[in-house]
Amino acid sequence: MSDRGRNDGDVKRNSVSGGRPGSGSNASPRNAIKEERVERNERDRTGRTSSNERHHHRSSEYQYSNSSSNMGGPSGGQPNRGMGMGPGGGGGRGPMNMMSSMNVLSGQAFSETDLMSDLPKKKFTGRCRLFVGNLPNDLKEQELKELFAPHGDIAECYLSGKGFAFLRLDTRAHAESAKEAIDGKIIHGRPVRVRFAVHGAALRVKELSPTVSNEMLYHAFSAFGEVERAVHIVDEKGKPTGEGIVEFERKPSANEALHQIREKVFLLTASPKPLVVEMLEPRDEDDGLAERMIQRSAMLQKSRTSSAGA
Repeated sequence: MSDRGRNDGDVKRNSVSGGRPGSGSNASPRNAIKEERVERNERDRTGRTSSNERHHHRSSEYQYSNSSSNMGGPSGGQPNRGMGMGPGGGGGRGPMNMMSSMNVLSGQAFSETDLMSDLPKKKFTGRCRLFVGNLPNDLKEQELKELFAPHGDIAECYLSGKGFAFLRLDTRAHAESAKEAIDGKIIHGRPVRVRFAVHGAALRVKELSPTVSNEMLYHAFSAFGEVERAVHIVDEKGKPTGEGIVEFERKPSANEALHQIREKVFLLTASPKPLVVEMLEPRDEDDGLAERMIQRSAMLQKSRTSSAGA
C-alpha cells in the first residue's frame, strides 16, 4: 500500500474513533496529515526540552548549594555575587565557592577587611572545660572551687556526687595551669585525675585548600552559629595539612553545619573538592595512661609477670 493510502486509512480510523480534537469526519485528509506531523514535531521538541532541563538541574545541584533560601545567589533567583575567589565569584556560572554559599544561607557578607582583622579572643570556651575524676564522694562543691580558684575565674562547677566533676575556667592557659597543679594531688586520701573535657561541639574539616586561613574558616562557619575557634592545622614546617578544626559554642550549631555540608556541596575556594566534615573524635594524646591511675590488683600483677616472662 502507498504512503498516501496508509495516511488516508489512518485519517479514516481517527474519524471513526473520534480522533484528535478538530479531526472529525468533516476534516480533510490533507489537513489531518499536517496536524499529525505538527503534533509529532511538538512531542519531539518537548522531549528534548525536558531532557535538557533534567541535565541542567543535575548540573546545578553540583555547582551550587541546593538551598531554598531567597537571600541571593542562584537558589534565590539572583546572580551569584561571590568575592571573586574562584569560578563562583562575580556572577559566574562555575561552582559556587563556600563564601557565596554561606551568604546565601545566612544573608551575611564579609570582606577582605574582615579576614584581615584579628579573631576575637573568647573566654570560658569549651577548650577551658576540665573533667575532674576519682574525687571522694564526700567532697563539697565549695571545697572543689577553692581548689581551682587560685588558677583562674570559674564560670561552671558541676559536682556529680559520684566521684567526678566538671569545671570551666576563663582561659585555656589557666585551665592548663590548674590541670598541671592539681592532677594527681591527694584529696581526702585519693589521687585526683584532671583532664580536659571532651568538646561536644567540635568538627573536623577535610579537603581544605592550602589558601584557606583560620580567619576564612572562622567566618565561613559562623553562618551556622557562634564559633569559638577555627584553625587550619599545619605541620612542623608550617605547611597546611588540608584539615582543620572548628569548635562551636553550642552543639546544635555543630549538628546544623554537619547536616548542611553533608547534604549540599560547599566549596571554600576555587578548588573543585567539596568540603568533608565529621564530628571530632576525642583522644587523649597528651597524658595517656599514667601508672598511678591503674588500679592495683593481683590480676594486674599476674598479667604483667606473665607478659614479662613470655
